[in-house]
Amino acid sequence: MRCRYRLRLLVGLIFCLAYARPVVAQQNRTDSLSVTVAVDQERITIGDAFQYVVTVVSPLEAAIRWPDTGKTLGGFDILSFDHDGPYIRPDGAHVDTLRYTLTIYTTGVQVIFPLSLSCVLVDGSELFAVSDSIPITIVSVIDDEATDIRDLKNPVEIPASIPWYIWVAGGVGLILLAGVIWYIIHRRRQRDEVVEAFVDSVRPPHEKALDELDQLARFQWLAQGRVKTHYTVLSEILRRYLSARYKIAAMEFTTTELMVSIRRLEMPYEQVQLINRLLQESDMVKFAKFTPEPDPQSQSIQNARDIIEQTRLVEVETPDSDETSPKEVSVRADERKW
Repeated sequence: MRCRYRLRLLVGLIFCLAYARPVVAQQNRTDSLSVTVAVDQERITIGDAFQYVVTVVSPLEAAIRWPDTGKTLGGFDILSFDHDGPYIRPDGAHVDTLRYTLTIYTTGVQVIFPLSLSCVLVDGSELFAVSDSIPITIVSVIDDEATDIRDLKNPVEIPASIPWYIWVAGGVGLILLAGVIWYIIHRRRQRDEVVEAFVDSVRPPHEKALDELDQLARFQWLAQGRVKTHYTVLSEILRRYLSARYKIAAMEFTTTELMVSIRRLEMPYEQVQLINRLLQESDMVKFAKFTPEPDPQSQSIQNARDIIEQTRLVEVETPDSDETSPKEVSVRADERKW
């Protein structure tokens, strides 16, 4: 009898041990969703960064709908974000940790609003969880109780020590003074121009023409390849001389019209031909893009000198007086007087 009782007791103990472990495991299994939040500091200076940590505990094999990670979280700017997990706890739950680095540029008490999450279980059921809100105090870099920083004062009007009419009178005086200075300089320039024009008018035409030829030679335009410029200036010098020497409008005539006027002066044939050749050559260079040979180019200034020397006014002494007077004398090339 006792043996049967002991046998039944042994079978009962074996049965209890066989079903005891699954019962304990079933009781430790997590079937809920929880969200906890924390910050590393609740009072910051404006623009400073702080940590916002979200811990999510979810059932095994649950699919969590995570929030979108943008550039802001409520009114706070997200500087960085890190998702750590999931890790499996001994009770079989999943643990995920979301770490945000946040900042804000508004002073006062700002609130990190509650974070809402949901997950879907294997059987299709859905769980929800909402975190707590966390207030953050943001202070300015300037202490509100500071007394060394004050608002700007209103502009102070500087009293005028000099009456306005003095400034007006001074301005008018400066304008009058500038006008007087300009008038004196202008009159002096006009006087210099008149004197220069008078001196030029009393100089013999051949002296002015020879000086201009000397200046033309110093330019050395032929050596620089500026043949057209050389002949243009040379023709103008010769025409100005003929206009002043014979009182004809040489600057306005064409070469043909000018040669007609020169032939009426009964000038020696050799001089007429020399003038005609030089003017025709200048016209060919200016208007027909003609380029003379190097020898005629280098000889052009000397040819102009010969024309001026042969046709210039020479001073002739009168027998009854010691004074000399200019006479119109045409000098041939073989009778040139220097």
